Amino acid sequence: MYGVSPFILLILPLLSQIIFGYQAIKRTIQLKFAYVSLINILLQIPLSILSVYIASENLNQNPEYQNRCGLVMLGIVAVNFLFAFLLLITIVVQFFIKRYQEKQQNKIS
Repeated sequence: MYGVSPFILLILPLLSQIIFGYQAIKRTIQLKFAYVSLINILLQIPLSILSVYIASENLNQNPEYQNRCGLVMLGIVAVNFLFAFLLLITIVVQFFIKRYQEKQQNKIS
């Protein structure tokens, strides 16, 4: 489980944006969509740093790998950027969905 935890930390902001962003659009929670998005963007930064730290501690604790390269860490950093990009794409898509729904409600009213 300790080896999987960096990846779980990376997925958390994206999953919470999908879940709570959807609920904010449907108005089933009291947080506004902007606050949910801001919280998840700000949460992505420390969780990315923490995941890199945990992955490096994983590599340092394994004594059978004396000569190891840093490509594993480069992979973790690349996955960090990938999930940050996916988070931003999710926020943009949810924003356009929210705006579209508000326009539809204004046409009906």
